[in-house]
Amino acid sequence: MITLTTTAAAAPAIGSSPVPAQVECRVEHTVTDFGFGFNALLKVTNTGPDPVTGWRVEFDLSPNAVIKTTFGGRFTSSSGHIQVNAPDWLPTLAPGRYANIGFNGSKPTGTGVTASNVTLDDVPCTT
Repeated sequence: MITLTTTAAAAPAIGSSPVPAQVECRVEHTVTDFGFGFNALLKVTNTGPDPVTGWRVEFDLSPNAVIKTTFGGRFTSSSGHIQVNAPDWLPTLAPGRYANIGFNGSKPTGTGVTASNVTLDDVPCTT
């Protein structure tokens, strides 16, 4: 005679919320300067152990630089503090995966372009 025993997993407590993903990231920033304009790319890599779903990257763009065209995410601003939300085609960054966030723009001749204080879901990225 064979006896089967089943054990039900405990249900989460009512009102409990899911555990947030452990977020860690690295950023690589490259810029091609055209004197009066620029082309820039931020490569943001998820270096944490968990996938990051519905991700958001934020950074501070150099003063006087203005973004004209973008790719790799949904930009919510074009100067100053920039927020980029996950595009529909890349809603999740799995561990080890990255997003290429690119933008072109204008700036005064003789000034540089930087992206500083880069974060992934409010967690500062290392370089």
